[in-house]
Amino acid sequence: MSRELLFYRADDGLIATGRLGTNGIFTGLADGKLSPHWTHIVPVGRELLFYRTGDGVIATARIDTNGIFAELAEGGLSSGWTHIVPVGRELLFYRADNGGIATGNLDTNGIFTGLAEGGLSNGWTHIEPLGAELFYRADNGVIATGRVDTNGIFTGLAEGGLSSGWTHIVPVGQEALFYRADNGVIATGRVDTEGSFTGLAEGGLSPDWSTIVALTA
Repeated sequence: MSRELLFYRADDGLIATGRLGTNGIFTGLADGKLSPHWTHIVPVGRELLFYRTGDGVIATARIDTNGIFAELAEGGLSSGWTHIVPVGRELLFYRADNGGIATGNLDTNGIFTGLAEGGLSNGWTHIEPLGAELFYRADNGVIATGRVDTNGIFTGLAEGGLSSGWTHIVPVGQEALFYRADNGVIATGRVDTEGSFTGLAEGGLSPDWSTIVALTA
């Protein structure tokens, strides 16, 4: 098995695709061009949602197993969403400044349908899908969990606290890797189906990594 990757350059819209095999060999597949300045690219199955936070424009596309990129549909949403998190085929939209949330669904034809709206507390810096969604504030370490059902309804589950200052939270299956770029400290944890968070282990890496990506074969 292998996984296709999309590379995108926001300043000029250049794209390329590639594949990473289970033997760690990377193969370039295809390249092309999109409109520039997309701020979010969110995978939902084999479909992709492109969003521009400044004006709310969206577009959808698909990458096939040969790395060929095909645009599907275009449309618009309200502007200003700071986070878009895939939850199965549902999407959770969040605004960090005012706590506004909305949910939507992307079908296999790339058509986006809004589902529900609501509100949360503001200021969350990380939202990560870990079975239940994990919300984290880097300034004070506060965490909360919630779940989006297939009707787009959001339900809060649990609250708690971690140490502050984590710069990266990387989902790896049902576990999460926490990392601090300034000193390389790492920790791991798990969110269960009831939304309860459990810390697992701590350790250290070299500092200053700017991007950490979990690759799933």
